[in-house]
Amino acid sequence: MIKRTLLLSLVAMSLLAVPSLQAQQSGQGQGKAQKQNKMGKKQGKVSPFLISKGLPHMTMMIKQNWENPKLGLSQDQKKKLLVVRKATVGGIQALKPQVVPLEKKIKQMSRSGADISKLNPLIDELAVLKAKMTKVHVKCIFDSKNILTKAQVQFLLQR
Repeated sequence: MIKRTLLLSLVAMSLLAVPSLQAQQSGQGQGKAQKQNKMGKKQGKVSPFLISKGLPHMTMMIKQNWENPKLGLSQDQKKKLLVVRKATVGGIQALKPQVVPLEKKIKQMSRSGADISKLNPLIDELAVLKAKMTKVHVKCIFDSKNILTKAQVQFLLQR
């Protein structure tokens, strides 16, 4: 009797899981961030950073609020922030062309059953590149915060 109940429970659970899996595969039942992430993956977008979530993208937020009177950037701040943006975007663009193909190569080799001894050096190389990009990102946050007032930083981080 217990075996039968257990077996029926397992069958019921697996039947409940099928629609959920189908919804996940078709993109239904996902939150906005998951859909955007899935769409980004389809387009070949890969996070270039070691820390892919949780760090603010200051240059993007500043750009979106560039003329916002609530942010209230002065001309001097704008000039300094453009220098930070140029350095940040330039630093990321210099490294990202190495990251994307390397990540694809690791995935392809892993799927095809490559030996771990061939994958490890590539993974180490990828980690070094992503660490460099993360340092560029963190420097951007630090430099931007040093240009902005505390109230301006708070305004951007609350959006």
